[in-house]
Amino acid sequence: MEAVKFKVRAADQALGGQDILSPAEHDRLAGMHEGARPAFVTARAMLRTALGDYMGLMPSAVPLLQEGAGRVFIDGFDDSEPPFYSVSHTGGAEDGIAAVAVAETCPIGIDIQQIDPAVNWRRVAERRFPDAEWAILSGMPDEEGRMLFFTLWAIKESFVKMEDGNLMTYLREVELDFTDGNLALATPTPGGCSKATIFFHFVPEFQLAVAMVAACDITVALDCDIQTNQRRADPLSHTATVGE
Repeated sequence: MEAVKFKVRAADQALGGQDILSPAEHDRLAGMHEGARPAFVTARAMLRTALGDYMGLMPSAVPLLQEGAGRVFIDGFDDSEPPFYSVSHTGGAEDGIAAVAVAETCPIGIDIQQIDPAVNWRRVAERRFPDAEWAILSGMPDEEGRMLFFTLWAIKESFVKMEDGNLMTYLREVELDFTDGNLALATPTPGGCSKATIFFHFVPEFQLAVAMVAACDITVALDCDIQTNQRRADPLSHTATVGE
């Protein structure tokens, strides 16, 4: 059974790793709001490094492509062949966190969600989650219910990434079974997955829910080392080349 490393790190406020980004990624970075840059650079550099290790390439040589705001893919590789990978990032300039996982055995999806106390989670869960899940959440104390809500959201969004689906559809149609104390799929996903590995964890000091799903049996090795660093002036080292 494959052990898949699930790596979670604080976003680097100094934008370390931008030297291995492609020209297209630098263009994307230069067009971003300053607050979104650290998490993007950290996540993309982590992904390039992990894929480079798998493929035997320098991180900068990994042929990552992205069409608009869509899915990131490897040029020349089909979605049905390894490496399978997923990336997620959350938070703003001061508290951004990034996560990456790469697998060989089967498709995977990951997501990280920081609990936002401003979100009316009961209202969202009642409207967007399956009735059986809402029945459980509605009877829980507020703090515990909020934590479970964001954990379920992270799991469902992980399935979205694994199957390249639509979030609103997956929130309603991915139904999770709680009966034996572990989470499992109660019904097949919109993409047809009926049995999956579902991993979840909560990092209380950062109010962070992390989740990974896989279309086969795997073990998950969580490598969560979130060391925050001090903010400094936006250190872009490359300017956009749009129009060149």
